[in-house]
Amino acid sequence: MRQIGDGIWVHEDSMKMLGTKLGLRMTVIRLSDGRLWVHSPTAISPALKQQIDELGSVCFLVAANNHHSKWLQDWIEAYPDAEVYVSAGIPRKVPLSNYHILQRGMENEWQDDLEWQTMPSVPLFNETVFFHHRSKSLIVTDLVQNYPENTTHNGLAGAMTKYVFEPIGFKGRCVAPPLKMGFTIKDKPAFYRFIQSVQEWDFDKIIVTHGDIIEDDAQTVFANLSSRFAS
Repeated sequence: MRQIGDGIWVHEDSMKMLGTKLGLRMTVIRLSDGRLWVHSPTAISPALKQQIDELGSVCFLVAANNHHSKWLQDWIEAYPDAEVYVSAGIPRKVPLSNYHILQRGMENEWQDDLEWQTMPSVPLFNETVFFHHRSKSLIVTDLVQNYPENTTHNGLAGAMTKYVFEPIGFKGRCVAPPLKMGFTIKDKPAFYRFIQSVQEWDFDKIIVTHGDIIEDDAQTVFANLSSRFAS
């Protein structure tokens, strides 16, 4: 666990995807009332659980993108009293019994600490993004990614990166490559309104789930990456 701001920590992890190593990041926020909010849970271990428990009581588990539920059930078992908030596609993949679907118009349980917006008309992701006031952090899952430019391409993993992932857009600072394909966004004006709402937040860093945290001129980076959606 690494503290990156007032009341906010991250945990770095990774997983194998098609022969290559994919970096992952979990974000933990201590809310104003002391309860812990956990975004995009990574693989849990006794050592990690001990670090988390030293920060406070886990009361919210948040899996805000259809493709990020791999360890959710493990966290639910570790913290059975936590409230679970998920994107719309996750209940079809994880046998949840008690949960809330993140969706536009629902009450903001964390309004003293967080604002959020749910990505409209993209059923592939159904992603919700968050703004943490105290640390001025934009927290995303797949919407924005940030891969190191100086990666050495060795072995099978290197070949997959060089000849498969990078050519389709998983390179440097990028939006999720599927969003560049017109058919994934079912209502482009609505999606652009979502982007505009996110741009109104006063963030100075973007905590991505994949790649390095974006800390230099984050608002300009976001505006440049999302300019494609204006047309």
